[in-house]
Amino acid sequence: MGFVESLKSKIVENGIKAKIVYPDGAVETCVEAASILCNEGIITPVVLGDIGQIKDTAAKNGWNLEGAEIIDPKKSLPDDFIDTYFEKRKHKGIDKDFARSQMERVHFYGAMMVEKGLANGMVGGLTSDTKPFIPAFEIIKTKPGIKRASAIFFMVKGDDVKLYSDCAMNMNPDADTLAQIGAASGDTAKSFGFEPNIAFLSFSTFGTAEDPLVDKVSEATRIAKTLRPEYNIDGEMQFDAALLPAVAQKKCPDSPVAGKANVYVFPDLNAGNIGYKITERLGGYDAVGPIFQGLNKPANDLSRGAKPKDIANSGYLTVVQALN
Repeated sequence: MGFVESLKSKIVENGIKAKIVYPDGAVETCVEAASILCNEGIITPVVLGDIGQIKDTAAKNGWNLEGAEIIDPKKSLPDDFIDTYFEKRKHKGIDKDFARSQMERVHFYGAMMVEKGLANGMVGGLTSDTKPFIPAFEIIKTKPGIKRASAIFFMVKGDDVKLYSDCAMNMNPDADTLAQIGAASGDTAKSFGFEPNIAFLSFSTFGTAEDPLVDKVSEATRIAKTLRPEYNIDGEMQFDAALLPAVAQKKCPDSPVAGKANVYVFPDLNAGNIGYKITERLGGYDAVGPIFQGLNKPANDLSRGAKPKDIANSGYLTVVQALN
């Protein structure tokens, strides 16, 4: 059974009537993803936007939206959404009119649905206007004790699953933040049933190069081992040493992670974002995510170039994230 099929099975076995909010109803790929979910009948997509436009998009393409919920926040805005947002943000000096205007925005409305338990999670970000970062942090907020949220991708090809972080959020993390990203990524892997083998990536493998960039990754590895001593964590190492047993045997034969890593921690956002897109576009992997780590409830991002299947699969992963 492939990874995505295992997610679907877990949802079915749990027996919940899961709902995922998609705020990108103005984007065709979102409507197509909602159609995929409707056809599979496992979770209910809640599509936000202009109702007529969404239905017209589905009709002209022959997409099925039977079973989906379609909501226009500008026409169906509960007063308690406005009141709750105002209470959460009044310390910033906002008034009720501003709270209303924010709640009429699809991604803020979607985040409030999640906060109030009206949906299991949100998946959005197909346009720059629907990125979930700000509403997630303002409405859902981070878990107690979390210093820095981060993002992780599930790179999936059949039953082969690799976790990449951080590919979407932290631009140039220092050693301490990078260590926290690695620890959180191990926790995510564990929650989805994987035994974490965490590789901290660099252009150097255990001191083959000397540079402050290498020192940062090496220090992050050291800190991460203290944060999660129960996980296999090692670095710094090059990607080929982390991935391939034959290369690992030559470069670092004593590493407990090299050659069998399943969690790859990139040193910065440049490397992570480029790395996941190369894996997706040249390697033929599906990129499911990015999945935010550290929020109280799931609200996850999408690449603006995400394929409909990836958007639908992110919905399944988000439901399982909520169950975990």
